[in-house]
Amino acid sequence: MNTIFESLALTSSTLGVGTETSSEYGPGFLGFIFTAALVVAVIFLIRDMVRRVRRVRYTSEAESKQQGLVDEGEGRNLQEPDAPHDPKTDEQQ
Repeated sequence: MNTIFESLALTSSTLGVGTETSSEYGPGFLGFIFTAALVVAVIFLIRDMVRRVRRVRYTSEAESKQQGLVDEGEGRNLQEPDAPHDPKTDEQQ
């Protein structure tokens, strides 16, 4: 068991594991730019998705209102006038 630990310690010292300085650690400026661009893209995608969902919902509501008005109009009994009607003079001819 001791030989495993010794071989691991020898391997890590020859590979340079654990010898990083603080300036070499982390994603750096390029990682920050990539993350910021990703955040901005996600914000715009979410705003676009909310706008599209709202548009679909309003379209659905408008269609249901229109269908209700059509159904209401089909249920009415319309009576034809006996004589033609002139809307300008509001007289029957």
